[in-house]
Amino acid sequence: MGESWQPATDTERGLLRAVRDDDRTKSFRLFTRAELHLPELRDDNGDGGGQRLSTMDLSGQHFTPGRTAGRGPGRQRPATTGVRVQLTSNGAVRPGRHRLSDGGASRPGRRWLAGGAVVGLAATVLVGPVTPALATPDCAPAGGQVTTPSWAQQVLAPEQVWPSSQGSGVTVAVLGSGVDGDHPQLRGRVETGFDAVRGNGPADTDCSGQGTRVAGLIVARQTGPSPFAGLAPSARVLPVRVVDDQAFGDTPVDAAVLARGITWAVDRGARVVAVTVAVDRDAETLRTSVRRAADRGVVVVAASGDRGGDGNPVSYPAGYPEVVAVGAIGPDGRRWRKAQYGPYLDLVAPGVAVTTTQRGSGLVEAADGTALACGFVAATAALTLAKRAGTSRSEVIRLLTVTAVPGADRAEYGHGTVNPYGAINDRLLPEARPVPPPFRPAVDRPDPAVRESRRIALAGSVIALATVLVVCAVALTLPRVRRRRWRAAVASAPARSVEPTEPGPPVQLFDEPGPGPGR
Repeated sequence: MGESWQPATDTERGLLRAVRDDDRTKSFRLFTRAELHLPELRDDNGDGGGQRLSTMDLSGQHFTPGRTAGRGPGRQRPATTGVRVQLTSNGAVRPGRHRLSDGGASRPGRRWLAGGAVVGLAATVLVGPVTPALATPDCAPAGGQVTTPSWAQQVLAPEQVWPSSQGSGVTVAVLGSGVDGDHPQLRGRVETGFDAVRGNGPADTDCSGQGTRVAGLIVARQTGPSPFAGLAPSARVLPVRVVDDQAFGDTPVDAAVLARGITWAVDRGARVVAVTVAVDRDAETLRTSVRRAADRGVVVVAASGDRGGDGNPVSYPAGYPEVVAVGAIGPDGRRWRKAQYGPYLDLVAPGVAVTTTQRGSGLVEAADGTALACGFVAATAALTLAKRAGTSRSEVIRLLTVTAVPGADRAEYGHGTVNPYGAINDRLLPEARPVPPPFRPAVDRPDPAVRESRRIALAGSVIALATVLVVCAVALTLPRVRRRRWRAAVASAPARSVEPTEPGPPVQLFDEPGPGPGR
């Protein structure tokens, strides 16, 4: 029972997340959805009087160390499971194959108090059937079945993108509450990850479900009757926990922890970093980690935040120029009323009533938040990197922004709604446009071929003009000639006056007139 032990499964890792509820009793609550196998209860004197128990669900139970009430002269050892935690006298939690102990009580005293809980649980198992383990009340419930396509899938149309790219070979780091790596649609696509809150340990579990929802929009596989699938189903997700998944939303995000998570993801080879949470103040450590990621060629995508109706502060790291800041829109194409916005916003994506994966199993069809929009843009970046090998970080960002569907207001919609098909298929013009040559007037240079062509053109024009004139003349004269029956036209002889045979008396031009009545 004293050999060294290290957690190997999600169940064992979950059992180690024990918290001390009371300094006086040093009781524990196990935050895990787990079925624990109880080994044989044995007497201290080794007479083998114990009995083997079947599988039990100990999730959510409180255990107080103490003595057990056994049979005969010996006392039964409270063997809860081969995976246990030990609370030392200074309050530290240490893994190992040990009983729950307060570190200072005598061995008989420890057995009496803990025995009641163990014997009661054992009696429950022996009397009745074991019910399946359920999620603890502190964690989000599992999802259900969704058989209708999401409006977000209809807008982004991933089926048009998949023939060209599915994100193969690209790792996307998802910074949030962790990711449930055991979800049926995510299994095999989620790596172990890193718990930046505690400074060590994995992040492939998720109590609040926030990180699991974002990861589903990126790499979920289509299974069963549901048409839902992630935008880049062949990519991989590297989960990084930067907020306590047991108290998600209750405490502000620590900028130092967020910076630690970004640095860790970049060092582990993530080509896209999706920051699904935000802080409301600029921090030097966070700024340094973002700049370092940009220098390494990593595309950092960040949610703008969900406080658009609460003062709309500038969020970070979305407010940094090296980051692609993403807001959320609804089915009507308008900005989500809670999405933060401003001149730093680069893109928008679906973030209202979105269908995606839920922790545990199943789907949720009414998820809201700019974190979901961030997941869509990160998936689009993964598709682009997979299709365009060797594309630089700046070129990927340009492709995302210039191919977006424009919105009404630059401050509320950035460059517009992300367009996966355009990002992987459109071509970019060079940023440095070529300088046109200086203007030079045309010079008439003598060229024999040019002169000959001009002479021929002039002669042809004259001949064509003469032909047109002849045709017009013939057209005018032909009807008249036909009326005369092709006879020449002769003028009629002039009329002749008849001269008298005898001339009349001469006319006296100068005779004086004779007398008359008028004289």
